[in-house]
Amino acid sequence: MGRKIPGAKHRGIKDPAKQHAQRWAELKTKINNPPKNIDDQAIPKSLERVMNLKNAVKSGKIPLVKKRSRNKAKNKLIKLGSQNYTNITSKSKPEKSVPVFNQKPGENKRVFWNRVNRETQHFINETTFEKKYDVQIKRDPESGEVMGVEKRAKDEIDELMKLKMKHKNVGKKKKKIIEPKLSKAQKKKQKLDIKKAKKSQNDVDEFKPVRERVEFGDIVHAPPELNVKPSKADKIINKPANKNLLLYSLLQKDGNHNSKPIDKTGKRKHLPAAERRILDQQQNDVIEAYKLLKARKSHEN
Repeated sequence: MGRKIPGAKHRGIKDPAKQHAQRWAELKTKINNPPKNIDDQAIPKSLERVMNLKNAVKSGKIPLVKKRSRNKAKNKLIKLGSQNYTNITSKSKPEKSVPVFNQKPGENKRVFWNRVNRETQHFINETTFEKKYDVQIKRDPESGEVMGVEKRAKDEIDELMKLKMKHKNVGKKKKKIIEPKLSKAQKKKQKLDIKKAKKSQNDVDEFKPVRERVEFGDIVHAPPELNVKPSKADKIINKPANKNLLLYSLLQKDGNHNSKPIDKTGKRKHLPAAERRILDQQQNDVIEAYKLLKARKSHEN
């Protein structure tokens, strides 16, 4: 536990009634009392402080702070660009005159900055046009109107710089590519890699399964096409129409085999009526031949 801090001791009148009477005697002239004279009115404290400040300023105790006049800044017009521009040297190439912007009397700031932006953009476009087509636009110095377009005179300094850049590498020797020196272990490893590459080229097994590496994102639109026909392709018969089936031979004997093929790629309902009748007849013939073949086999058994 911390040290007990002793409180302030109450010294003075210890009788509560006497203490209350003494306090009331101090306050009875200050609160809840009617004014002694009805016509008199006390000055507010805020007004009294203002009056004291005025007197202090007049006497010179507090210095007077003057307000900055803003009328001069408002009345001042904006000026942009060098008003008196001259070339640095007399021998230098004459540069394009940069426009100078002065705010007109009574012109709003927003209107002035819009005019500056518009004319600056027009100046940039004009300079780009001159540089692209190697021309110079002539303007009236007083009114600023376009008088015509003429070919820009060639500058000797620019021509010399172009020739210098063109023949910059003439007479210079080509630098030899210096290969880094290899250690004995690196040379040995390089020889082994060359031998392995030659061996892998010579030892090509045609019957060995080859694994093709397909990179991520590769697209294949169709399977590979075989342009070479196998030698035994004619001997192999996979199609049922090419095989000597008994049902197919019965149909050929009946003479119902149609010589003209019918296109069966689309739906049957979209075929012409004549082709549908031929297909129905062929279907019925196949069913009858199958029934006859079944009847023969059951009779033989």
